[in-house]
Amino acid sequence: MKPIELLFPAHRSGHRLFQRPSPGQQFPSSQSVMKTLPRLLAAVSIAAAMGVRAENPAKVTADQAPPAQWPAMAEAGDPLAQALLARAYFYGTDGMDVNPKTADAWARRSAGQNHPLGLFLRGWCCYFDLLRPEAEREQEAKPFFEQALAAGFEKQAGQGGRQWLAMLGLAHGRGCGMSENREEAVKCWRKAADLGDPNAMASLGVGCQLGTGVPKDEAAAFQWYRKAAALGEANAMAFIGNCYRFGIGVEKNEAAAVEWNRKAADRGSYAGMFGLADCYLQGTGVPKDEAEGVKWLLKAADAGDCAAMAKLGDCYQDGRGVKTDKAAAANWYRKAAALGNTHAKRALEELEAAK
Repeated sequence: MKPIELLFPAHRSGHRLFQRPSPGQQFPSSQSVMKTLPRLLAAVSIAAAMGVRAENPAKVTADQAPPAQWPAMAEAGDPLAQALLARAYFYGTDGMDVNPKTADAWARRSAGQNHPLGLFLRGWCCYFDLLRPEAEREQEAKPFFEQALAAGFEKQAGQGGRQWLAMLGLAHGRGCGMSENREEAVKCWRKAADLGDPNAMASLGVGCQLGTGVPKDEAAAFQWYRKAAALGEANAMAFIGNCYRFGIGVEKNEAAAVEWNRKAADRGSYAGMFGLADCYLQGTGVPKDEAEGVKWLLKAADAGDCAAMAKLGDCYQDGRGVKTDKAAAANWYRKAAALGNTHAKRALEELEAAK
């Protein structure tokens, strides 16, 4: 029996003071109420003295809530929910498709409230605004990383949930606002992965594939990508496609490469778009269709993939999937070169020298 029931047995047993009168039944008389009232007031006083109170559910923070609740919480002004939505849209996790613009919009709102995770993600969105030169991006991102650390990002992330830990791993891995430390990054990602974070799993996969922070192990990389993709991580799907295409950690399977790149591309991953485009251009795992390849290259280029821009330059120069157009080729080379693509820079120099 609950303490409140011990103090209010009349309520538990259906005292008439707590019941709706049946048809024709009279309400209790004022005299009966006055006789009962002192006992009720005494019970309330005893309850207060004993510390008995109505049970109110504890407020659930956004990182404890299901991702489906984040949009409503974010719209209501919750800065943590806004930051988590920014991350979900940036990476295509937690049921969201990749959408850098939406990610940046939510990061701005969270950062505007000086939330440490929001500030860090605002910097992250600047850092990976791939349509701008790297030096410019780094310069704009730096103050946000510094503000995030000043607001307690590293401390809270070390004590936080999976999303915090995964982003702290990225901060260590990229040296964003702190010294680059791949081993420390891996520690954070393992903790986050153990808590079920798909982006941390994908990050571990990249580490295993490249041998950064952990011994190189392509089979382990593929398994991490599979785990992340099973939880809906869009870029991990593209990484799986790449593994199947080139036999990285798994037996080569070109049809599977197309399938996984298409899944990633449909979720907004520019890595998936580029992989699918190249499959069409080369006729890998799918009938060769250069026009279809160019279509996907354009989508990837619009997302900021400079490799796709450089590839479009090749297509316009050679007339693959489009009519030969040297001016258009030079335009795409110029865009990719400005973003640091070395192939585009050389191709542009050769194109201009041939005039």
